[in-house]
Amino acid sequence: MRSQAFAVALLLALPAAASPETVSRTVGQVTMVADLGQAVPGGVVVVHLRSRYGLGAVFAILDGRRAPVYNSPKGLRALVPVPVGTPAGPETLGFEIMARTGRQRVPIDINIAPRDYASRSLTIPKTRRYLASQPSATRNSRQLLSLLRTESPLALWHGPFGSPVSAAPLPDSFGAAQTYVGASAVEYLTDGIFGEYHRGLDYEVPVGTVVQAPAAGVVLFAGYMSIPGAVVVLDHGQGIVSVLAHLSRVEVHEGDVIEGRAPVGASGESGLIAGPRLQWRLYVHGVAVDPRVMATVAD
Repeated sequence: MRSQAFAVALLLALPAAASPETVSRTVGQVTMVADLGQAVPGGVVVVHLRSRYGLGAVFAILDGRRAPVYNSPKGLRALVPVPVGTPAGPETLGFEIMARTGRQRVPIDINIAPRDYASRSLTIPKTRRYLASQPSATRNSRQLLSLLRTESPLALWHGPFGSPVSAAPLPDSFGAAQTYVGASAVEYLTDGIFGEYHRGLDYEVPVGTVVQAPAAGVVLFAGYMSIPGAVVVLDHGQGIVSVLAHLSRVEVHEGDVIEGRAPVGASGESGLIAGPRLQWRLYVHGVAVDPRVMATVAD
């Protein structure tokens, strides 16, 4: 019941997205169905494939980015991330299918619904500004970028993702065009990805608040990095990776297999941050998306 309550709260906090809509196309014995319910900048397109015959490797491709198709309880599925900077309007979702007859490429016309993001400015305390110029900051960002590209074939999560704390995130935190007073390129220094839009949801909670895994997964990293501070990185499988940052303590170790809602640490204000908070980032195939979209994606 508790995990269901967290999931419901997370879903209710999700900003309004596109009206549920599907687009499908059948080519030979293969049918592709794209769910556009969360096809907004910072969202995902959920694609299901049906085929009477076995398929080889299949990829869904949006704006040159390839999302592998994996097995799920409901059949073949791909979660295709829509980067924050994607303009609203018509797009082509491509498929690359390796079948017995060879490689096929199939396009489907989809529409990306608009979603606007606010701008915001944060002032970094003078006592923390040195962190951005540390040599370790660049090393850590490259290390995190490598972890974000993890592709495990099995989905480790069960049911919708839940919030890591029992609090609502700050409004306009994910996707905001971010300016930091006292530091520059903080987002890039965090994960090695270009673009100074904020990649996570921020929760203003007291230091020491228990932080729970938003879903089951394997701990890829548990330790300290210059910009995100004490951090836990979780591989949920099939290209889905969570980053829980600015912790005051970490209670898991690399390689641990944990269930959803299991404690992983406590919130804090470590790293380059303006004040006490928990930050939750969610990446789909290395692209940051609004973590709340996973409240609508079942296993």
